Amino acid sequence: MLYADNYRGKIPLELYIKLQNTFPQLDGEAETGWLQRVKHDPMLAQKMFGSREFKTELIQAVHRRTMAQAGARRVGHQTAGPALIKLTKPGDKKAKTTIAQRYNKEFMIADKSQYKYANEAYELLMEQFDAFTPANGSIFWNGINELALAKLVDQWNTELQGEVFGQLEATTAARYVNKQFEWEDGAFKKYFTQVSDRLGQAARGHVTSVVRCGLRHDSIFTVTELPRMLKSMEDKIKIRQAPIITDLTIVVIEPKHLGDRPIASFTNNEITMIPIVRPNEWRINSRDDCTIDGRLGLGARVREYWSLRGKKPDSIASNKIKNDFTKLVKWP
Repeated sequence: MLYADNYRGKIPLELYIKLQNTFPQLDGEAETGWLQRVKHDPMLAQKMFGSREFKTELIQAVHRRTMAQAGARRVGHQTAGPALIKLTKPGDKKAKTTIAQRYNKEFMIADKSQYKYANEAYELLMEQFDAFTPANGSIFWNGINELALAKLVDQWNTELQGEVFGQLEATTAARYVNKQFEWEDGAFKKYFTQVSDRLGQAARGHVTSVVRCGLRHDSIFTVTELPRMLKSMEDKIKIRQAPIITDLTIVVIEPKHLGDRPIASFTNNEITMIPIVRPNEWRINSRDDCTIDGRLGLGARVREYWSLRGKKPDSIASNKIKNDFTKLVKWP
């Protein structure tokens, strides 16, 4: 049994334990000898660095670095990081300064503090983004705790033993940078706007959304994702083709217009009953925090298409959401 309080190694404890479990130390073998043996074991890369966990960590690191190179500001960027120490260069006491100057010259624009390769970094992120989500499984949101929704999506998929539901922060590359950067005009906001637009374009079958009180007037779902989906339906119907998106269910937690109901769902033409809401200040935590600012409109072609389809049941995902909705309006 290994205890953290008596561990004195020079590698992280978690890595040490994993190495010991993967490559057990032999009876009478010194730790230095064990480490040398492990380092040269041809199975090390496959057993340690070929794991799903390692690949996920590596992808996260790459995406976060690329987002930073694109000019996004990390959360906590104003907090000082660890200073460089024990950096030496024979005969040069200004080694730290020299390296900092070279870094600035090669990677930074002096007056703007942005990477020279910001556009290239951003384009690389967008090229790598895959907007695929399962048919009938796309889930969009506004005004709720999207990290809680992401956890629920993972939980539902695990229970159903497959990727049945897909969501931006749960099953796409966006999860590698979510909550890691400041939400402000610039690379991060632009990234989420564009990938959300792609997600709306890739949605198919019966789509689901969950919102708080109503459709927030300036949310990505209201101004980007939903219009993209409705337009794609209009375009297909106009040329007499079947739309890729067939149905839409929107779940509203604490609907502003239904003061006595904790949650309600609306499918297809019923979504015109959902109010557009505007926060009184900056965030909507309850019905009292917003005012109604109009209603959602639908084009004539989509409205007729849904009328001809007749009454449709709510989506499977919406029923999952209604069972767990209290988790979506809580923050740590």
